[in-house]
Amino acid sequence: MATLQSLRDRGPLLLIFVGLALLAFIVGDALRLFQSPQGSQAVGSVNGEEVTATQFQQMFEEYSGVIQFARGNAPLSEAENNQLKDQVWNEYLQNEIIKKEAEKLGLTVTDAEILAVVTKGEYPLLQQTPFRNAEGKFDIDILNDFLSQYESNKNVPELVQQLKPAYDYWCFIEKSIKNELLAQKYQSLIASTFLSNPIAAENSFNASNTTYDIEIKAYPYSAIADSTIKISDSDRQKAYDTEKLIYKEPYQSRDIKYVSYTVTPSEQDHAALRSELSEQATLLTQESDYASIVRNAGSETNYSELAWTKSAYPEEVRLRLDSLEVNQVVGPIYNQSDNSYTVFKFLGKSTLPDSVQFRVLPVVTDSPEKIAALADSLLNVLKKGADFKELSAKYGQANNDSLWMTSAMYDGAAPQSDDAAYISAIISGKKGEYNTLTLSNGATLIYQVIGSKNPVTKYNAAVIKRTVEFSNETYNEAYNKFSQYVATCKSIEDLEKNAEEYGFRVMTQNRVFNTTHNIAQISDTRKAIRWIFSEAEVGEVSPLYECGENNNFLVVALTGINEKGYTSMDKLSLIVNNRAKADKKAERIIGELTGKSFDEIGNIAGVKSDVIERISFASPTYVKSISANETVISAAVTKLLPEEVSAPIKGDNGVYVIKLKTVNKGKREFNAESEQAVLKAQGLRNMNYFMSDLIENANIEDNRYLYF
Repeated sequence: MATLQSLRDRGPLLLIFVGLALLAFIVGDALRLFQSPQGSQAVGSVNGEEVTATQFQQMFEEYSGVIQFARGNAPLSEAENNQLKDQVWNEYLQNEIIKKEAEKLGLTVTDAEILAVVTKGEYPLLQQTPFRNAEGKFDIDILNDFLSQYESNKNVPELVQQLKPAYDYWCFIEKSIKNELLAQKYQSLIASTFLSNPIAAENSFNASNTTYDIEIKAYPYSAIADSTIKISDSDRQKAYDTEKLIYKEPYQSRDIKYVSYTVTPSEQDHAALRSELSEQATLLTQESDYASIVRNAGSETNYSELAWTKSAYPEEVRLRLDSLEVNQVVGPIYNQSDNSYTVFKFLGKSTLPDSVQFRVLPVVTDSPEKIAALADSLLNVLKKGADFKELSAKYGQANNDSLWMTSAMYDGAAPQSDDAAYISAIISGKKGEYNTLTLSNGATLIYQVIGSKNPVTKYNAAVIKRTVEFSNETYNEAYNKFSQYVATCKSIEDLEKNAEEYGFRVMTQNRVFNTTHNIAQISDTRKAIRWIFSEAEVGEVSPLYECGENNNFLVVALTGINEKGYTSMDKLSLIVNNRAKADKKAERIIGELTGKSFDEIGNIAGVKSDVIERISFASPTYVKSISANETVISAAVTKLLPEEVSAPIKGDNGVYVIKLKTVNKGKREFNAESEQAVLKAQGLRNMNYFMSDLIENANIEDNRYLYF
């Protein structure tokens, strides 16, 4: 059971639990455990292999269970759940693709390889497990001890229930290691194909070790009025064929218009809360059971008999603490920043240490009478000079080191009476004195304050803080208004025309994917997304959706469908037209500049002259005179000899003529081996593009939006 206790103690340390590799077992071996039930519907597929809704839900629950174990069973928020579902799906895709490619190549991971990694104990994933020693390092002996306990207690349901979350956690890590090792093998094999040679290395070295100083004549496209340029359909087609490569869509998407309305409290709701808190202010004035008053009022701020530092109180309270009389009641105060009202009673302030160092010896035996007698005996011998650590060890308290208590440990909290008494005794204790504290269950603590530091002013106040919430009447009124508006909207034209009459605003959101979790950053819009992708036709208007945190209404209209592949010319019309005009302007400018000397070009209206120094092939050239970056200049200058003038060069923002003035050689010396290593490392960075290509060719279908 020592191992189990160790796991519990280390639980809070397991908060850092991100990383694609940790999902590997889910998308690997775990997937094989689930067979598609007859007639079940698929949430998606990769390379023709389907994953059912049941399978995906099991994968998600398996991983979320591990996450919750790692963070002490804290539940996941909606945003975290959505992020986790995407992570599970993306890892499923990547690992299935790698598995298929690895099978072609005969790559596998053996049990011996996994054991070797675990035995060595240096693998990053192992450092995130609870099986670590006092130094925080993974300890295989602790792991083996735990696994032995689990196996030997399989027939004891109570112990299995306690041990199984940690056991499942280890299975997760073990299988994650297996799948990550497979991915590493595959990637290493691909990486070995990225080769270089001495010629390429020398060219790369020269490019990075040489800079150029130039004179430049820049003729920007903006110097020619668009009205003087005529473009044809063939010009547009040529520009589109160039630009469409940049705007290729990997997945189908939708364009929508929408109107959303967030319900907010009315003035009547504000008045009702002010009236309620005024009554609470009267109670604070007349009664002294502040804990009950604050709790029964539903305050968002705790009450404690312990004094807190100023920072623990809400802003509207902090600003007033130093200007009040003891027992003065203030409020209701409205805080616009968080839409709340606050009343509070100031109960006093004192100067107390921010940090206290102490040590404590719990006195434990089999009856209250024996506890009291033993506590008195131990207290007497301690006061006479007995060694605290020796007594602690003698009476079974192995952890006899001193502790620190800081304000941050209890500021803003509402500890139970025993905890409050314990904290109060420690922070008010006199340095060096031994004292006892008897708790409500009869247990007794002997404690000694060793030292303290940072005396600060602490305050005690009973605070009732409440956020203004809308009433049912306010919600119903808003619903009726929005539903009346939606009822008038039979088309997109109606949606836009009637919005102003009702005081609403129509918004646009393009490129909505079926993997989008929220429309307009509004939570719980899954029904609207399902409608957009599975029911709506272009031009249709949706029904009214209640979403958000029960405080938002939404209506959506589908304005367009963007198919997978190249974006259509219509949707790129502005970009295509601008590119076609720039191409036409470039033709005209090149014709005008051809045959003219460098100096003659400088005298042409619209041309700007500049001097640019330290140009490198490794980065675009910034042309200050027209505030533009141009890659073509960095490439063209390397082909010139000193004092040589280039032909007109077509760029993205204008046409340029350059004269090379100086070639500057760096001080580095060429080393073929190191330069080849640099080129290989650059090639390795292209692995992301390689993986993207594999994903694009994997015939992926993603219908999770229908179920999740």
